[in-house]
Amino acid sequence: MPKDHVKLFDTISPVYAWFFNSQVAYYRKVINILKQHVPLENYKRVLDVGCGTGPLCYVLKEAGFDTYGVEVSKGMLDQALKRLKGMDIKAYKIEPGERFPFDDNFFDIAIASYVAHGIKKEEREILYKEMSRVARDYVILHDYHRNRDFLTSFVEWLEGGDYFNFVEQVEEELRKNFEGVKVVELSKRVSLYILKPYKDLN
Repeated sequence: MPKDHVKLFDTISPVYAWFFNSQVAYYRKVINILKQHVPLENYKRVLDVGCGTGPLCYVLKEAGFDTYGVEVSKGMLDQALKRLKGMDIKAYKIEPGERFPFDDNFFDIAIASYVAHGIKKEEREILYKEMSRVARDYVILHDYHRNRDFLTSFVEWLEGGDYFNFVEQVEEELRKNFEGVKVVELSKRVSLYILKPYKDLN
C-alpha cells in the first residue's frame, strides 16, 4: 500500500471510528454466517489482518477467540486501541508488505475484511502468502464481488485502491493462490471467501 494511501487512512480514522458500534453489530452477523461454513468452535487463535478501528477484533474476542490484529495505519490502530482497551487483544503496527511478526502456523485462522480490494495485485500476492504462512487451517476474506453499485464504485475510486480490477478477477485470482476456494455471498456486493492455504507457498 503506497504511503500516501496509508496517510489517507490516518487522516480519516476518526470518521471510521464513528461507525464502530454499527460495524460491531454487522460483524456479529458475519461471524454467525461464517459459523455455518467453518467449524469455528474447533479453533482458538485468530488474526485480523487490517484490523482498522477494531470492530472485527471486538467481535472475535467476544466470541471467545484469542484475538490478534495487524494494521498499517497508525491512526486506525490508535482508534482501535482506544476501543479495545482492557479486552486482552494484541494489535500491532506493521509496514505495507512487511512480513507479519508471527511464526508459521501461529494462528488457526487469518481474516482480512475489506483489505484485498484496496491494494494492488502484487501487494495482494504478498498478503495471500503471509496469511497462508501464519494460518494453519483457514484464510478468510470478507470483501466485494463482481456486482457493483454507483456509490461503492465512487467511494472506491476516491480511495484510489484496486477495487475495479479486484472485483473483475477475484475468484480466478484466489484459485491461483489457494488450495480450496468457497464463496458465500452475503449481499448484493459482498462475499465471504473461505480459503484453504497452499502450504508450499510459505
